[in-house]
Amino acid sequence: MSTNISLTPELEEYARNQVAGGLYGSISEFMRDAVRMHRKKNLEYRLYLHEMHKELAQASEQIDQGEISPLNIKEMTEHVFSEHENE
Repeated sequence: MSTNISLTPELEEYARNQVAGGLYGSISEFMRDAVRMHRKKNLEYRLYLHEMHKELAQASEQIDQGEISPLNIKEMTEHVFSEHENE
């Protein structure tokens, strides 16, 4: 499979410098690695979001059951600032 891409001058220079520095044998090799890294980062981000949704659902359930109280950001901010004023 062959795909042609267009890069901005800055990105092309960066890719060429990576090849010239010996990290990659060609621009194609660099681009394949870039796509692999992007895919890995995307997967990690989706896993992170999944875990965050689980945590939020668990906290919501705990709030509904009265185990914890909902976070009131205004009260919390005022509390933190008042603690720092006394230092």
